[in-house]
Amino acid sequence: MNQNIAARIINPLAGISGEQLEADVDHFCQTRGLNDKRDHFLKGAFLAQNPKGFESQHNLTAEDKDVIRYENAHKWSHPKLLYLTIALCSIGAATQGWDQTGSNGANLSFPTEFGIPEDDPVNADRNTWLVGLVNSAPYIGSAFLGCWLSDPINNYLGRRGCILITAIILIVTPICSGLTQNWQQLFVVRLILGFGMGAKGATSPSSLLKTLPLKSVGPWSWVGNSGQLLVSSWEPRQTLFSRMSDALPGDCNWVPPSCQPSSFWQSMSAQNHLDGS
Repeated sequence: MNQNIAARIINPLAGISGEQLEADVDHFCQTRGLNDKRDHFLKGAFLAQNPKGFESQHNLTAEDKDVIRYENAHKWSHPKLLYLTIALCSIGAATQGWDQTGSNGANLSFPTEFGIPEDDPVNADRNTWLVGLVNSAPYIGSAFLGCWLSDPINNYLGRRGCILITAIILIVTPICSGLTQNWQQLFVVRLILGFGMGAKGATSPSSLLKTLPLKSVGPWSWVGNSGQLLVSSWEPRQTLFSRMSDALPGDCNWVPPSCQPSSFWQSMSAQNHLDGS
């Protein structure tokens, strides 16, 4: 890192000798119980170290080289399971827009229902701050909990485990929002919702990027995760799937015009349970 004077991301395997690289692969396979896959990891390590020089790598068979040539020449030719992975990861982007906009319907009436109306002549300023606090709860939970804790969660549970846990959170918390009886409960539930959003948003893009072939990272990461190529960026995430998922619950807000105020905001809060279906 200190010698990287160009300040550019370089191949972390560059400069490692073949003997050391092989020893690292052996250590990894032994510690992870993957000795039966050693040859595959060894080929992958040498190929990752010098992907453009695969033709001269002696540990690759003629069949291996044919597969690499085909992959380089056919960017869009992938297994069906990879397309399924892309589709599933895109749901991770859709949940963000759905969760955000699905909660907007609740904002129309929960302040009055919970006794903090913004037009209160006495406590208007206080109530406005409380309503804003409840509205910002998902982003507080995401910024201060979900994004930061995604790393240890991924470390202990793996990416699939993290996505599973956050998917459960994104199913349960919107339903619980419709069951809350005061603004304090709604605030806590939305904090937990934000935790799930943050951990999901920091995991699903990296999971997809680690799965895609190098030549397909750019286009498919945009299609699959709504531009979540840079996890730390906000605006790119709010594109294709997030915008589509914003529109769906927004349209649903027009469905129950005859609902009572309390049932209306609860239905808008709980409609997000479709996230996980």
